Amino acid sequence: MTDWLTYSLTDFLPFSRATYLRLFELYNVRFFPAAAIGAALGVWVLWLLYRPTAGRVRLASGVVAVCWIWISWAFLWESYAPLNPGAVYAAAAFGVQGLLLLTAAIASPRVATTTPFGAAFRVGYGMLVFAVLPMPLLGLLLHRPWTGLELFGTAPDPTVVATLALLLTARHPLHPLLMVVPAAWSLFSGLTLLAIDDPLWPLLPIAVTVSMALSLRKSREIGGRNRTNG
Repeated sequence: MTDWLTYSLTDFLPFSRATYLRLFELYNVRFFPAAAIGAALGVWVLWLLYRPTAGRVRLASGVVAVCWIWISWAFLWESYAPLNPGAVYAAAAFGVQGLLLLTAAIASPRVATTTPFGAAFRVGYGMLVFAVLPMPLLGLLLHRPWTGLELFGTAPDPTVVATLALLLTARHPLHPLLMVVPAAWSLFSGLTLLAIDDPLWPLLPIAVTVSMALSLRKSREIGGRNRTNG
């Protein structure tokens, strides 16, 4: 048992930080111009949710769903899995998340209900802006090349943060299920970045903690209003 105490997180990773960062460079070049299209879709989602309506919420959910499915195949299965075999399971989870988002956008009549412009919406929209614009650019501060930036729609971390934001800005009847994979990936990615000494490792754990706290608060407020009206 004491032997386990001698291990660190890096002992469980088959790659270094340089190799991990290089992965995104190769991925963006291989699937060009997917990264540019993903970034453009992120800006479109920002516009859709700036003044959310029933149709805009559905459309934004559908766009984000397609991004999850793309990342499942192109990044996790095709690019990351040869480096980290555990990414195969993440690819399956991302595919399921994409299908759940599509179901919430298409099959559920209640996905159209948007939240009032309260704290959850403001924080959620702020997180969405961060995921689409500043978050990818943080890589430049760490001397990463433009070709290796992680962008919304094609890289998992900013897409996960954007999804957490989407769940705060709109009421989805599948909300508990839609939180599972983003929360799991936030933990997985945070530990991975911590293990390779990447300074950005706290971003996803903080995002999911804030999202879960506000979602719980929002649920309590809605429950309280329903009891009062009843």
